[in-house]
Amino acid sequence: MGRWGKARHFLREFLWGLFFYDLYTEHRKISLRYNDAVNLLIFSEQLGIPLMNSYVSMRLLPYFVGQLENWKRRELRERDFLEEAPDLH
Repeated sequence: MGRWGKARHFLREFLWGLFFYDLYTEHRKISLRYNDAVNLLIFSEQLGIPLMNSYVSMRLLPYFVGQLENWKRRELRERDFLEEAPDLH
């Protein structure tokens, strides 16, 4: 990769960060929130939350077992309310 290739790569990365990075981080936060809601619905029976979705959750459980450890770690992490302050609108 020559000098022009490096400059083009730098310019492309810079413009992506300038225009799309904020959209990308917002999308990641929203998708994590939706995944947390789905995981709560799926694992509610095992957590002792009485919801009437046991048949559906048992059918979907094998697809979400791989995400259980990361979800549990993310939910049990101690958070401060100031971490969410920049996102409050």
